[in-house]
Amino acid sequence: APSSSPAAASPSPRVVPSSAVKASLPKHLQHHQHISRQRSASTGDYIANYITPDSGNSNRMPAEGGTGGTPDPIPPSTPPTPSVKDEALFDPWCDPKNPRVLNFQDVSAAAFKIKSGIMNTPCTRSHLSNLTDMEIFFKKEFNQYTGSFKERGARYTLLMLSEEQQKKGVIAASAGNHALALCYHGQDLGIPVTVVMPLVAPIMKVQACRQYGANIIVKGNDIGECREFALRMAKEQSLLYINGYDHPHILAGQGTMGLEIVEQVPNIDAVVIPVGGGGLIAGVALAVKALYPHVKVIGVESERCASFSAAMKAGRPVYVKAESTLADGLAVPMVGVNAFATARNLVDKVVTVKEEWIAISILRLVETEKAVVEGAGATALAAILAGELQELKGKRVVIPLCGGNIDTTVLGRCLERGLAADGRLVKFTVTVSDRPGGIAELTRLLANLGVSIKDMVHERAWIRSDIFSVEVKVMAETRDFDHWLELKSALEARYQQLRFATPNSIH
Repeated sequence: APSSSPAAASPSPRVVPSSAVKASLPKHLQHHQHISRQRSASTGDYIANYITPDSGNSNRMPAEGGTGGTPDPIPPSTPPTPSVKDEALFDPWCDPKNPRVLNFQDVSAAAFKIKSGIMNTPCTRSHLSNLTDMEIFFKKEFNQYTGSFKERGARYTLLMLSEEQQKKGVIAASAGNHALALCYHGQDLGIPVTVVMPLVAPIMKVQACRQYGANIIVKGNDIGECREFALRMAKEQSLLYINGYDHPHILAGQGTMGLEIVEQVPNIDAVVIPVGGGGLIAGVALAVKALYPHVKVIGVESERCASFSAAMKAGRPVYVKAESTLADGLAVPMVGVNAFATARNLVDKVVTVKEEWIAISILRLVETEKAVVEGAGATALAAILAGELQELKGKRVVIPLCGGNIDTTVLGRCLERGLAADGRLVKFTVTVSDRPGGIAELTRLLANLGVSIKDMVHERAWIRSDIFSVEVKVMAETRDFDHWLELKSALEARYQQLRFATPNSIH
């Protein structure tokens, strides 16, 4: 078509009739009913959005109209008048100059409103209690329908919308659990939800959000660009932008977990909570401290993004560079202003943990609790396993396992990294005789030690020793770190040319 034609000027989402799709398939596949499954309400084509996002009007929500008021149990603060340039990027609910501090009534109100739509997750005694010399209880938030605690704040925020705003809908920027929670409860409550997700968002999570009928826009290289785009859309289309870790209603909803914890486990000494943007620890600390002021509230961050620790030192939220981490859900470069204002006087201590201990925690939870938990959800346990909280020995401690939405490929890598850091997965290279029986002698030595060989490769061409030698690369499994030391000692006593590929060991 000519470029001046209306079709070329205003491209519309490509829709292929299900009958045409079915007819184009081989006859033996045409009977499958899932071929004609109706697509979600997402705007545009996923591939088009992923490569060349459409910045035109096709992303507009169906609802029109002016900005609607939102009832708020928290006294609203008067936001400063932003400049024309930054007007579209200003979130009046999260004003750095006017942070909102929650009170206990906000959390108790949230608990009453969401109780019919949120699972009261179990909080059970852990098998790791004897190993750690603490009485540990796990609050299993990964049992929520979408796999994380984010459902609490998402549902409460949606329920607190005015009737007018419920018709217009909400918008958020997220690549994970907040997006899933909003999409699911938006569908359940009949509220239009738009989520802007970055190009690096896992395809599985993008598709999961689409299945809940949300309007998904894949745009931006990172969550910061997604936030800017979402705030502009919110301004243009009168949508409410919901910050996933700092909106006051989000904080109040997350705090309902604290009320359940103190009801389920009596005589608690401490609660250890993973910290990213600060929303969870702010809400839980408020609920727990209001009822039991003596209970210690301890935050745990990945050392790759310790933004809450930096904020505590500076006395205000500050920017910290977020590096790649297994706890990607905690990689928030600046804590929320409302979250920090609420939590700063309630949190007793904040510690950081290394990546190896997060991997170990994921491994321990799979092995001992039969629980698949993402890196962010396992970070609090990592602090205990790493010995960062020795003062809790002999105490009764509650740890929330915040989420279980971990990609299967990432889970496999985490388990392998955990085994390596634990000294149970060993990789070494040894030069042995290439004459008959040389490799057999090596395997016999390993077998006599009770070491299991997982993989073995031998190399002849690129070795520098004599022509009658061969270099053997072995990956093996040991029982524990002491068993690894026994293997290392035996190999060093027998072979002169030996190299171990030792990862960052936890010992």
